Amino acid sequence: MKHIVILGAGSAGVMFANRLRREVSESEVEITIIERKEMHFYQPAYTLIVFGLEEPENLMRPTKDLFYDGINLIIDEATKIDAEKSTISTAKNGDISYDYLVIATGAKFNFDEPEGMKEGLEKAENVHTFYTFEGALKLREALNNFEGGTIISSVAEMPIKCPAAPMKFIMMAEDMMREKGIRNKCKFIFTITLPAVFSREPYVGKLNSLFKAKGIEAIPNFAPSQVDYNNGVLKDYSGKELKFDLLSIVPPHEGDQVVENAEGVGNPAGYVACDKNHMYSLNYKNIYSIGDATDFPTSKTASGARKQAKVLVDRVKSILKGEEPKATYDGEIICPMLTRNKRVLFAHFNYTESLSPAIESYMNWVLKVHMLRPMYWNLMLKGLM
Repeated sequence: MKHIVILGAGSAGVMFANRLRREVSESEVEITIIERKEMHFYQPAYTLIVFGLEEPENLMRPTKDLFYDGINLIIDEATKIDAEKSTISTAKNGDISYDYLVIATGAKFNFDEPEGMKEGLEKAENVHTFYTFEGALKLREALNNFEGGTIISSVAEMPIKCPAAPMKFIMMAEDMMREKGIRNKCKFIFTITLPAVFSREPYVGKLNSLFKAKGIEAIPNFAPSQVDYNNGVLKDYSGKELKFDLLSIVPPHEGDQVVENAEGVGNPAGYVACDKNHMYSLNYKNIYSIGDATDFPTSKTASGARKQAKVLVDRVKSILKGEEPKATYDGEIICPMLTRNKRVLFAHFNYTESLSPAIESYMNWVLKVHMLRPMYWNLMLKGLM
């Protein structure tokens, strides 16, 4: 019997563990998953909370309730990966050995930069983020009470989870103020560190067109250096300054410390350095990674994690049979973008090409707002789709 250890019970870790348990018997493989948090959150709906489209209680479940029987869940913190010895050290449960390790530790936030961001978020008056559960609730209240002024949606650094999310926010905020009847009292700005608002056509052209029609100013190549929350000023490293009355900022992302400290496994940003198609570590063929923990050149989304989990399970099944794995991941992800009330655009692409037209539709809205959350809890996490 082989022992597969999974680090992390976010979307990727849960999807992989459950799909593997469904498709491979307990007599063939023992599955252990190590996760420090006792609650699991459905993060793709944080933007829905902000605009009153989802109830907070629907987005959380105990981690222990997510798994099939036959999966050993350890609520603990992994403190060291010893790739040479094939062991994981934990804070409470000692060392755990593995035959195969799947790293699904996700991405965490660095609130220490830009300067002033952390303090502004703690004060929660004019600086907010919807990238945390608590932050989404505070931003919802701030928007409901907003009476006019400049709203900025800013990305501090790339890569981030769901690159479309900060664009969703600014487009939905504009729509919200229009519905409130105060659009003429508001200005909307979107900043990003990249040269364009999105990385792929036809979505770049469509988003530029939407921003222009909505009167949203897009500022590319803007790397925030300071959040002056006392004076309502966002500064970048080139010296540019933007005044704001309400700032929604996406904090810098980085990988888990235990990955960064694992020699030969993590890169300097804490993400797993791995083959983008086969998902194994560049240096250790019995170590794999999926989800936001990877350095794959594609967006970090739950849809990507779902695709990766399926491919990796197929590869593991082949390995257990003594066969050469043939399944490969082509970078496919889907980014739902709320563009206005009752309209959503899906950006669907892989490493090499775009797979969907840039079309807003009500049916996409129904899928994103009303169907994805129950599908996530009942189908995706269980490895059924």
